[in-house]
Amino acid sequence: MKRLILALILIVSGTALAVGQTEGVYRHYLLSPTFINPAYSGFQDEHELIVNYNNTWAAFPGSPKLVTAAWNGPVGERIGLGAQLSSESIASLQSTKAQLSYAFKFLLNDVDLSLGLATSYEQIRLKGEALLDPFFESDDLAIVDAVGGLKVFDAALGVHGQAQDVYFGLNLPNLIRARVDTDPNIDTEAETSFFEHFLAYVGYRWQVQDYNFHLEPSLVVKNLRNSPFQVDFNMKANFFEDQLVGGLTYTLGGGNRISVLLGTELTKLNIYYSYTTSFAQFQQYNNGGHEISVGFNFGKRKSTLEDTDG
Repeated sequence: MKRLILALILIVSGTALAVGQTEGVYRHYLLSPTFINPAYSGFQDEHELIVNYNNTWAAFPGSPKLVTAAWNGPVGERIGLGAQLSSESIASLQSTKAQLSYAFKFLLNDVDLSLGLATSYEQIRLKGEALLDPFFESDDLAIVDAVGGLKVFDAALGVHGQAQDVYFGLNLPNLIRARVDTDPNIDTEAETSFFEHFLAYVGYRWQVQDYNFHLEPSLVVKNLRNSPFQVDFNMKANFFEDQLVGGLTYTLGGGNRISVLLGTELTKLNIYYSYTTSFAQFQQYNNGGHEISVGFNFGKRKSTLEDTDG
């Protein structure tokens, strides 16, 4: 019963076409911005394969759980590609999403700049067990439609840049969002938006002289579909030639949260863990959020970009 009620709340509040925006869920974008920006695909001139698990409200029945496998890397002197496959469950609501991204990298007055485009296909459905609940009404078309499955196409545009120790980026999700169902009773008119939803960030890498570590403060502003407006204040630190990573994030908005990050970056293997706790009253009903990422770096771009752009 609790699972059905939670699913109904999500649908009524606007998630009949989406299980929230995954861009706003990840905390490990500090480690791999490809989670939140398609323009980062192949930006670091090497291939990256990363698996991420995120449990937002641990120990709460039907808590949101998200599993993602992502790859990005260079396939040419200026071209980067990326692919993501994710599965998210919230109570009886299940979402599966496949995304492909393309990025083009160029130099402009000592600034490395990359433009990216992502297209995604998402299937969202309500598990059939919801129909067995005694409170289910057979004439509730929203529930019946969700059980049958909603299929959504989406497109996003991004930019990522770096000038010496400063980096910045902007992602515009939901530029074109449309259902691709064939049910004549369902409105499949495409939604278009430009700057209605966005995710922007800026950061600075500060190498502490005479000490074997560097600090990385950053700011992320998120205005995403079906999510409250949020601002992340981040501080990440790398020690011992980047073999030890620590970080702290304070999120303003959506109940306010704080996250602690700990990880290690070995030669080719990277392992990260973060714990998130909220200041909202709902925190007393769960054990906080847990996020784990395991990444592998391999390969190199075959040739080095030359500064041929004016």
